[in-house]
Formats: sequence, C-alpha cells, structure tokens
Amino acid sequence: MSSGSVKVIVTSGRTLNQGRAMEKGKITQDYEDAVALCEMGSTTMEALGIENGDTVIVKTGLGKINVKAKLNKNLPEGMAFIPCGPYFNYLLDSYTQCTGMPGFKSLEVTITAARGAKIQTVEELTQKMKEGI
Repeated sequence: MSSGSVKVIVTSGRTLNQGRAMEKGKITQDYEDAVALCEMGSTTMEALGIENGDTVIVKTGLGKINVKAKLNKNLPEGMAFIPCGPYFNYLLDSYTQCTGMPGFKSLEVTITAARGAKIQTVEELTQKMKEGI
C-alpha cells in the first residue's frame, strides 16, 4: 500500500549502461534510458506502491524530476541511486562547500509515485536548465 511519498538519501555515480550509452551520444534514447531512473530497494518501492518501470517524482528543495523506478535489491532501506547526468544534476545545489564538487553522495530527496507521468527528454531538461526553470 502506498504512503504517498518517502524521504531517502540519494547517491550518484557512473554506471556501465550509462558508459555504453554515452558512446552513442547523450541525446539518444539509450542514454536517457540509462540515466533517467532511480534505483531503490523493494521496501521503498512497496511503500510507494510502485513496480519496476513506473514513473516517480524525485524532489529536493531546488528541483524535481520524473524518472523511472528500478528495483535494486542491494540498496539498503532509506537509500536510492540515480546515475550521474542531467536528471541528477537538476536536483543539485551549486554550493560546493568550498570543494568545487557538488554533493553527489548524500542528497536528501522525497520520492512520490507518479505512474504514467511524462519523463522529459535530455534536450527538454537541458532547455529548462538554460532557462533557469
């Protein structure tokens, strides 16, 4: 049964699928499929009432994105993973705590089920970033 939304800590990094897709180009469907997703454990997916491939909204105080949910049985409860790329970057604060590197490893987010909601293309998301939306 869905609780509406869950709060988790998201971490990010590169994936093998992402690396393969980047060779084809960052505006290809393969690349979008590799980075427009949020991996989470079964407990989190059950709490949201979602299944593999359902759309979810991932939100921070700075932005929100629609991505596909993907089951990752290795993630502990309270954690999620989004590959590095334009979707994850849309959620990040530009403040780097004087390190020059954004907080890729411990971003607090709220995830909400959004079955059937549209996932923006990389080009659409990039355009929103350029416009400051």
